[in-house]
Amino acid sequence: MQHLTFGPGERNRGDQLAGRDHGTLRAPPLDRLVKKGYRRLMNRPRQFDAQEARAVLTAMFTAHGYGGTSLAMLTNAIGLGKQSLYNAFGDKQALYLQALDATAARQAFARAQAAQAPDGRAALAGLLSDFVARCQHPDPAVNNCIFSAGLLEGIEEPAIAERLRQGWQGMKELFQELITRGQADGSIRQNVDPETAARLMMVVISGLRVTGRAIPDKRDLDAVVHLALGVLDPP
Repeated sequence: MQHLTFGPGERNRGDQLAGRDHGTLRAPPLDRLVKKGYRRLMNRPRQFDAQEARAVLTAMFTAHGYGGTSLAMLTNAIGLGKQSLYNAFGDKQALYLQALDATAARQAFARAQAAQAPDGRAALAGLLSDFVARCQHPDPAVNNCIFSAGLLEGIEEPAIAERLRQGWQGMKELFQELITRGQADGSIRQNVDPETAARLMMVVISGLRVTGRAIPDKRDLDAVVHLALGVLDPP
């Protein structure tokens, strides 16, 4: 396990943050797992777990976007000074790329869950149901999508723009795999192009995130999912 050491003057930074009002620099609410990691970071005056720190930084970027997340917010979130943050993780672009990689890695977990479903349509329905649940979550670190938000921001740095496209493509490919599987097992109609249908599912989940904010009613979101899946049902 990699451990990082605080630089000079940062040894008691966690205690200072806990007892002082930093106004706009106060760490925003994060989901329960990230909060747990944050508390553990703040309770370690000399060193901390780099994986936990990266999870907190990923949540910050997910909640606030690339442009909306300042270095001051990042350093305040994990209790490191600017130079120590750079030494540990690199500059802001490098931090964001690591956040994108961490988020993309979750697709492997989604694939593992989908593999347990009895057929392709059930796997697809489970994935969409999970998106509905995330859309309903009160924490922006959970209900936001770092890839969708990054693409909408129009980030011009080539490395970031390419990684965002790769993340979107990875999710589309997962949908396409499930649709192809459904056609093979008979749970999804044959006369649809899997890639086009996968793009439709990407449009659906993007719309779910927006609709979930405007109309936070699970029944409405479930109705959208039901209609989208109906397009793929066999005749």
